Amino acid sequence: MEHINVQDLLEKQRTGKITQAERDLLETWYTQWQPEELELSAEEFETLKAQVWRAVNPHRKNTFKITTWYSIAAAVVFIVVSSSAYYLLNKTEPQPVIKQVAVKAPVYDFKPGSNKALLTLSGGQQIALNDAKNGQLTAQGTVVVSKAGTGQIKYGKNGLNGSADATASMFNTLSTPRGGQYHVTLSDGTEAWLNAASSITYPVTFAVNERHVKVVGEVYFEVAHNAHSPFTVSTANQEVTVLGTHFNLKAYPDDPATSTTLLAGSVKIKNMSSGESRMLKPGQQAKLKNNQDPIVIKTVNADDAISWKNGYFLFDNQDINSVMRIMSRWYDVDIAYTNNRRSDRFGGTFSRTSNMSEILHNFEQVSHLRFKIEAKKIIVTD
Repeated sequence: MEHINVQDLLEKQRTGKITQAERDLLETWYTQWQPEELELSAEEFETLKAQVWRAVNPHRKNTFKITTWYSIAAAVVFIVVSSSAYYLLNKTEPQPVIKQVAVKAPVYDFKPGSNKALLTLSGGQQIALNDAKNGQLTAQGTVVVSKAGTGQIKYGKNGLNGSADATASMFNTLSTPRGGQYHVTLSDGTEAWLNAASSITYPVTFAVNERHVKVVGEVYFEVAHNAHSPFTVSTANQEVTVLGTHFNLKAYPDDPATSTTLLAGSVKIKNMSSGESRMLKPGQQAKLKNNQDPIVIKTVNADDAISWKNGYFLFDNQDINSVMRIMSRWYDVDIAYTNNRRSDRFGGTFSRTSNMSEILHNFEQVSHLRFKIEAKKIIVTD
């Protein structure tokens, strides 16, 4: 076989030394070669193809974008022609064999989440907080809502006279998408950190005798103490009541149970279905399954529950389903399973700033599981 360089053929065409057989080869290249089979940019391919077009059709109008020859001088393209010497001598119909260039499959990965959330105001207006500038975002009655910095908003008095009851009846909702997290300081000074795929609904200002918010997903609270105004957090199946304390609440709809972990102070957990109530002490965790089962309390390392807030994943002998639910929320990726071996359990600590592939690689080293990464999905296999 003989390797024929397209650029050499174009040079022969330019100097008038090209044969009819070689001109036919150029025309074959023009009609059969595809851009994805060459290691060329789209612009380089269009330029090269335009030059071949002019060579084989000198009297036809060119419709391709033209750039200088030097922009593709380094792009060498080869065509492999079977029995080319015989062809040139006998002038039979050319039978070129186009060299197939392997096309690599795209390599996918998933980057970690970041500070992003959507603020929905009482009138229905929505503010994408990751796009908003620092400073005052809006005013809600007698309250100013401000973006205090990356990943944080605050509610504070604006100095105007107005009815506290009116603003207490105005509710805002802060929600994070998959791959998002955010921090809010409420009007009473209570701070709440939202994990990915979570939301908190709260009044712009609290009423005098009560403070009540609703949560979906996972939120860590540092509740401002007020002996005259209990702070209540409602989820789909339980209610947590405190005066001032630090606790983590995990209440995702797709988790098998709601978990409440107390770091400081005391809280009362109430099962909204059965009416059962239990008190938690620091270092305890209450779990309530999404049915009529009783509240189960155990002693834990409470700091482990807020590892996500502190920037890392902490897996403590967790099954693969639980681990991948957590990963899917932070990396905004869907999970599918093609295996029946879901009994593998994992432990360890991983940075939430790592790309997902790094963590999956570690899992593969210590288990029989394998992970196939696609454009928007992780497939768990044996």
